[in-house]
Amino acid sequence: MKLTYHLAAMGAVMGLSLSAFSSPVTAVLKLKEKVPVEQLAQEVRNPNSARFAKFYSPKEIAALSGPSQAEYDQLISQLKAQGFEVVKESPTRLWVSIKADSTLFDQVFKTQMLLVRGKGMKAFAVPQLPTEMPLVEKVLGLDKTRRSRPRLSVMAKDPQASPGGIAPATIKSAYGFNPIYAANIDGSGQDIAVATYNGFNISDVQYFYSYQKSNATVDQVTFNGTPAYDEDSSVETELDAEFSGMMAPGARVHVFASATNDDAGELAMFTAILDDNRAKVVNYSWGGCETELSSGHKDDMAKVFSRASAQGVNIMVASGDSGSDSCQNGGVVADWPAANPDVVAVGGTTFTGSASKVSEDAWNGSGGGISSLFDLPSWQQILGSPYVKRSYPDVAFNADPKSGQAVYAHSNGKVGWLTIGGTSMAAPQWSGFMALVGQGRQMAGKSNLGFLNPIIYSLSGDQQTGVFNDVKSGSNGAYNAGPGWDAVTGFGSMKADSLLQQLVAN
Repeated sequence: MKLTYHLAAMGAVMGLSLSAFSSPVTAVLKLKEKVPVEQLAQEVRNPNSARFAKFYSPKEIAALSGPSQAEYDQLISQLKAQGFEVVKESPTRLWVSIKADSTLFDQVFKTQMLLVRGKGMKAFAVPQLPTEMPLVEKVLGLDKTRRSRPRLSVMAKDPQASPGGIAPATIKSAYGFNPIYAANIDGSGQDIAVATYNGFNISDVQYFYSYQKSNATVDQVTFNGTPAYDEDSSVETELDAEFSGMMAPGARVHVFASATNDDAGELAMFTAILDDNRAKVVNYSWGGCETELSSGHKDDMAKVFSRASAQGVNIMVASGDSGSDSCQNGGVVADWPAANPDVVAVGGTTFTGSASKVSEDAWNGSGGGISSLFDLPSWQQILGSPYVKRSYPDVAFNADPKSGQAVYAHSNGKVGWLTIGGTSMAAPQWSGFMALVGQGRQMAGKSNLGFLNPIIYSLSGDQQTGVFNDVKSGSNGAYNAGPGWDAVTGFGSMKADSLLQQLVAN
């Protein structure tokens, strides 16, 4: 009685309301690592390591970092005996997704779930770990209040009968993709994962491929329940799948759509993609304000993104559509997860060229700046002051809605063509390009490329000029575009054929 009164009083102060009823909760248990995944990532990047450029599989990570099978099986039995439903198990034996009534979480982990008005559930106390479960390091995903937001802008909500905006043929020609296709490189044999939320219309994506004469295929992978359909999320998901398959018309596109848009959903989504281990390119066009991120989720996702690097996976992230003010409150705040050092952040430009020439300015909405949370990675040491923390974006592509491109999707209850923009438009076109690089290396008898950023930052100035369209004008608020790398467009957009040759030769 006293505890209930105390929590109710605390809720009144914090703007919380104590749940008077039990609710189903899904969370993720992080298990203790024998060898930290960050160490594995460092080994594959270190030229002096025996594992340099030899990427780990989930099975290898399980053997090196995970508990023994017997220890793990005992934990699973304990969880089921307590009444938890085991939703998803990782083959690495480092993550377990569980589901139960909120009262069971309170009983076993001594945490109280509260309702935050208008936002969702959140743990009142830090979960306590039972002594009889020594493998468990943390209980994750008990904050259900944070939501990721799509990084796109739709010019008009009513679909059109025919596609508007800049034609795909113009984009491909201007950015130098046609010589790649002429060399029979179209992404065949390559897999692209789309990380997203909620349900979508797979038939829209298939129609887009057919209309664009793309041979790309698309499917959906479920991992934490069946996602409910949401029209706005669907446009984002279909854009990501359509544009990555447009640029890599021979690729296989796999949509991993989380059933929940919260910390647990984000963690489960990327873990499922890495466990699946087919795609070496992942597109993520969602994000939020860096300061909204809890320190716990920042650390948890940092491990997941490090694991991606250890497995040789490039995660292409839209850098945001609010310029240098990700929070949109008049400040200068970085975007999550674009500011994480283990992802490739894709900024935005305004394309004003033609099929025969690239002409670009920086788009004023292009997310970019300096993180307050993540240290400067070694490969960015060349940037100098004021870039003393992780700075982004790394690269860019057409993103301005005024130079928009057409996606086929449902909107306002109707289906048709929507002209869109945003860094959500830029990221999947880079994802498609990276699939072409993967096939090019395969055809040349080379192994997987691995993490893109250390490679492009180590290129000489002349090499960067030869493979990037340097964007020298425009601003995103606090930062200006200029010669070389900048915090609005990174190194700029790709000269696709030249950059592919550089990355295949690397």
